[in-house]
Amino acid sequence: MRPSLAQRIEAWWDAKPLAAQLVTLIILLLAVGLSLAGTVMIGLLQRHLTSQIDDQLVATAHTIQISASSATFSSDGQGAIPTLYYVHIHAKDGSDRYLYSEDTLKASGTPTLPELVDTSSAPVSSFRTLPVTVASSKSGLGWRALVVPVYDQTSGEFSGYMTIALPLTDVQHTLRTTASYFAVAGSIIVVIGGWAGRYLVRRALLPLRSIESTAGKIAAGDLTKRVTPHPPTTEVGSLALSLNTMLTQVEQSFEARQASEQKIKRFVSDASHELRTPLAAISGYCELYAMGGVPAERTEEVMGRIGSESSRMATLVEDLLTLARLDEGRPLEITDIDLVKLADNAVFDLQALDPTRTVGLTGITGRTPPMSLIVPGDRDRLSQVFTNLIGNIVRYTPSGSPVEIALGLSGDTAIVELRDHGPGIDETDRGRVFERFYRADTSRNRKSGGSGLGLAIVSGILAAHRGRASLTKTKGGGLTVRIELPTAGTR
Repeated sequence: MRPSLAQRIEAWWDAKPLAAQLVTLIILLLAVGLSLAGTVMIGLLQRHLTSQIDDQLVATAHTIQISASSATFSSDGQGAIPTLYYVHIHAKDGSDRYLYSEDTLKASGTPTLPELVDTSSAPVSSFRTLPVTVASSKSGLGWRALVVPVYDQTSGEFSGYMTIALPLTDVQHTLRTTASYFAVAGSIIVVIGGWAGRYLVRRALLPLRSIESTAGKIAAGDLTKRVTPHPPTTEVGSLALSLNTMLTQVEQSFEARQASEQKIKRFVSDASHELRTPLAAISGYCELYAMGGVPAERTEEVMGRIGSESSRMATLVEDLLTLARLDEGRPLEITDIDLVKLADNAVFDLQALDPTRTVGLTGITGRTPPMSLIVPGDRDRLSQVFTNLIGNIVRYTPSGSPVEIALGLSGDTAIVELRDHGPGIDETDRGRVFERFYRADTSRNRKSGGSGLGLAIVSGILAAHRGRASLTKTKGGGLTVRIELPTAGTR
């Protein structure tokens, strides 16, 4: 269906730049405003000049209406009245006399005087007419005419009526001249206003052009660009502030996305590398056994290596699944958990794994631990935190070295510290040990059984509980893992 004229005009208007639209509107408003002002002014001027002509007609008619039958007006033609007036006297007996100036008729033409009153039927009192505008024999000109009664000078009786007229030539000339001047002045004002409007509009839109330029650079990939700030009380300033805030958030989101992508790539790469090692060992031993290259006396040893590598791979897969669940943000089964009970279980687990160790339960600020330390949390996940930390202590500290588990409360935060007396970790590595697959030093390698995921799982579980973990040096040597969790009162 072909669009209508209005639709085409609207589409054409919408396709124009904002600056062109604003300048066009300014010019149209100026033109319409000046046109209306000129029309009103010309109308008022015409009314004023016409009122002056009417006043002259009334005054002159009052002067000559009594003497219209005297000798002064006894003859017709131009010699009778050397003025601008055109006088028509219609006597009661039907005779007519015309009094005028030939020069006036040459300049203004002859007025066309209609029958303004019916003297045969109208009484004298009806001669209360107002001045009217009549046509002229010359096109484009006019006269102003008034009808008054005429009385006999001797008897004072009604003798006829007189039509007196004045040309509007000067009035019309004045109006046309004034209109011409106003049109020229208005055109100049519109041109100057359009130029000034164009300058002001372009100046006002400079911030938008700056925003457009900045947006183009951002679209090209430079997320560090920002819009030039302006006073926030202005529309452009408010827009610039909002855009800069949005751009900061976009940049942060993009950086977080890049970091996440890099983290995922590194995670996948590390996971593949960690899984490749036990798989290669299992595959190699299986092929060697299938080829008959394993002596009978070493069969048990080979099967044991295959079993240990399988267990190691199963543990790694389970850790990866745990991290994946944490990344997905699966909901936790929150209940009230007593950290003192979890610490007691950890003491028993440590003594069971290494009966030679001395494991003590103490308080953060004193020798006596609290009776209870309640936090909202998922029992299985928090138990896994203790399990992973105990496993690291058993794996990376000398057998028989003492361990302390300290508990306490600091404000609304529950604190648990696991203090070992092993080799510890360098201060430069403590900030990275919670990264996935990160190993602090050569003492923590694949041969010792670690995958580099234990502390990453601990950090992820605590983060899901709005808690955190940190590492410090144990007094006297060793490593202290500090756990902080919000208490039940902050749920």
